[in-house]
Amino acid sequence: MSTDIPARQWTDADSAPGTGGGIATVAPPPVLSPETSAGASANADSDVDVDVDVNLGAGTSAASATTPVTGHGLAHHLLHRPSTAEGLMLGTVAPVPQDFTLSAALPDAHPLFNDGPGAFHDPNFALEAMRQSVLFVAHQYFRVPSQRPVVLASSEVAITGLEAWRRNGHTAHIAVDMALHPVDVVNGVPRGLRCEAELAIDGMRCGTAKARTVFLMPKVYQNHRARGRAASRTEKFGVFSDGHGHDHARPRPEAVGRSDPHNVVIGLPKALDDGTLRVQVIPDAAHPVFTANATDHVPSVVLLEASRQAAFLAAGELHGFSAATCVLTEWNARFRGFAEIDLPLHCTVAAGPLGRGPGGHPAFPVTLTFAQGSREIATVGVTVLQDY
Repeated sequence: MSTDIPARQWTDADSAPGTGGGIATVAPPPVLSPETSAGASANADSDVDVDVDVNLGAGTSAASATTPVTGHGLAHHLLHRPSTAEGLMLGTVAPVPQDFTLSAALPDAHPLFNDGPGAFHDPNFALEAMRQSVLFVAHQYFRVPSQRPVVLASSEVAITGLEAWRRNGHTAHIAVDMALHPVDVVNGVPRGLRCEAELAIDGMRCGTAKARTVFLMPKVYQNHRARGRAASRTEKFGVFSDGHGHDHARPRPEAVGRSDPHNVVIGLPKALDDGTLRVQVIPDAAHPVFTANATDHVPSVVLLEASRQAAFLAAGELHGFSAATCVLTEWNARFRGFAEIDLPLHCTVAAGPLGRGPGGHPAFPVTLTFAQGSREIATVGVTVLQDY
């Protein structure tokens, strides 16, 4: 027996403002007004198709689920296989593990994700789309109250099939199979989610991802932010370049795998006595991606890009890698706090031993530590692979 299922849409007009950072605060989408699609029907074994139009920081006008998104916003589809009648009929689910699939065309002309030599699709696009989808699911499906800010506590990504990530001049499609596991369930509502995902490009399995999110009670969140700011207030000027107090010298874009100087988010490296390098994170305050959505903390896309650029720069400085043919094959992060936008943010780069990756390519492990004042924000372990 089939039942008509309302098609649910989430356009960028409804989307959560540029939430981000290793630790992210989210303003969830409003309750959606269902619109019935002609002929849309499903039974208990069918998918409910949720169209999610993700801005990814560039800003577009609202579009319908079936209309291609203009500008730099990139539409993707989020499919849910509900395991209960409640999930099928109401779009909500019981607090038990649930499976979703994210599907999207990889971008061809994004101002950030397609900037550079263009040898590989940028994994950061997939990570950002996954992050926003998980936040949507938390509020729309698992019924997490909007008053509870969302914290991303950890994230792990591994590229398992490099060939699938190579650009070939044709539009490629990525599919992400996500299993979401609710944790610490109280009165039917989870206080956290654990996500496990497998990535495929044009049908080729090419990566895995894991993440753990926590939904804080408002008072706990406020106390956490207050303690963090107190530990970070040791310098005067903030993260985003404002023309005062910063050394604005930045590496050449080619040294960090980009072409546009406006996409460079780190300063020149400084060698420290312990053998590490340190860079300041200084994104352009007028950048259409990094600052498109107002937040009171550094957005995730900045931390992702800073870790990528700092690792590429260190690989070039220490081992002569060419950023034009570098790719991150591992990215494992643990987050301890929010990065405040009005306080300086530094990244310390500690090099690991040079080794060999798949195919015998040089592989360079790096540990990145982001800090503000005396407070550690995040520790990120990455592996830079030099492709030929």
